[in-house]
Amino acid sequence: MLFVTIWVALALFVLAEIGKGPRATDGRVARWARAAWIAGALLAIVHAGIALAARYGWDHEAAVRATAEQSAELYGFRWRGSIYVNYVFLALWLLAAWSWRHWVWRLFVLTMIVNGAIVFARPAARPIGAALVIALVWAWWPHKSHMITEPPRP
Repeated sequence: MLFVTIWVALALFVLAEIGKGPRATDGRVARWARAAWIAGALLAIVHAGIALAARYGWDHEAAVRATAEQSAELYGFRWRGSIYVNYVFLALWLLAAWSWRHWVWRLFVLTMIVNGAIVFARPAARPIGAALVIALVWAWWPHKSHMITEPPRP
């Protein structure tokens, strides 16, 4: 369940982003997108709880140390704040970011998903993570059919 919850959560996030994009000719958000967004956020929170329980026996300090150690192995520096960045991500996903279309939010999300779904993922799961990242970038990419243009003036 540890891995299933996060992969389904990430897939729901990407689907919600696709649904949020102005894919319809009238530019409205797909009705199902908000439900996918919230379900994904809740599943990601469940994933964090399962990880804390199953991997660290509810010992938050052990989780902080392990996360800092993983950062040191991959990036060359040990930072105890890594786990807190994950908590901020989960909180923003659930509470604040639905209406955000700002590039800073998207850069933060992209960084979190690339790290979680590709960099820290098991090698066999990395292609799935790469596919999710590609789909997310596609959802955010401006599409010509969605850009509002004014007719030329005489």
